[in-house]
Amino acid sequence: MNLKTMRPAFTMIELIFIMVVVGILASIALTRLFAVRDDAKITTDIANMAACISEAGMQYTATGKDLKKGDSYNCDKVKCYDITYSHDGNNFKVETNSSGAGYCNRIDDLGGHLAKTYNFHGTHVVTE
Repeated sequence: MNLKTMRPAFTMIELIFIMVVVGILASIALTRLFAVRDDAKITTDIANMAACISEAGMQYTATGKDLKKGDSYNCDKVKCYDITYSHDGNNFKVETNSSGAGYCNRIDDLGGHLAKTYNFHGTHVVTE
């Protein structure tokens, strides 16, 4: 073989080094991706809970009847909260549940402000 016609190529060590670097970068990227996915799920859960509280208040204000389990898509989709439905517009209780799903571990920090007892009276909501 003529040295002038040989193509330069990667050595086995260079290829292994490149694969190790790509593997490390992929593991870092996947870890970040999973964290972002969990943040999106918990944000969705917080939004669903806020909508559930609004629906419960609107239902009672408009009809004088309490929202019940199964009446609201948003209430039924919530995983990081426990809901005690109200009676006569009183004591609609929302509590955080950090063991509700695998991603709920930060619910107290991010969505704990919704954990209250809500009383629906006329045109406004009283919280405790």
